[in-house]
Amino acid sequence: MLSKIKIGQVISLNQAERKLAHFVAKNRNGNNRHFNTTNLKISADDPATVDLEGVCGEIAFCKLFNVYPDIDTDREPPHPLYDAVMPPPPGIRIDVKTTKYENGKLLVDARKGSKTDGVDYYALMTGQFPGPYTFRGFIAKEHIIQPHRIGTLIKGFKTYMADQSELTDSIPEQDLF
Repeated sequence: MLSKIKIGQVISLNQAERKLAHFVAKNRNGNNRHFNTTNLKISADDPATVDLEGVCGEIAFCKLFNVYPDIDTDREPPHPLYDAVMPPPPGIRIDVKTTKYENGKLLVDARKGSKTDGVDYYALMTGQFPGPYTFRGFIAKEHIIQPHRIGTLIKGFKTYMADQSELTDSIPEQDLF
């Protein structure tokens, strides 16, 4: 098993990490608009807020699991499809999802299509800037990207959904090698 981190573990971001999150979110958003990258955010909140919350969740996840976050803001598309890589090599590719709702679901926009091929697992963090953020668990890509999991949320977009009760605090050992 990968983790000794348990579901419900809380992590706070320090001032430098919060400033970094602001910088990365602002620059990613600007870069994505410059390259006309489709915004796949599932929220009624403004895109800048959604980006900030997402980056904070990524940084909190990486801090909790002692891996380095992807903070590159200058690369042209296509962007990596994951937010963190968990050891050992070649690594498990994790797409971190963040929601401000404590009991929120893990959501993956169905418009991602084949982009989900670049992800092994999804992780859910809950919290709202400035934090703290709470780890809610993992789910394997093949368990969430299923037709029976599609629902419709805000803006009418189809979304794969998993309740927090379906998430696990570990990645099976066979997936690590």
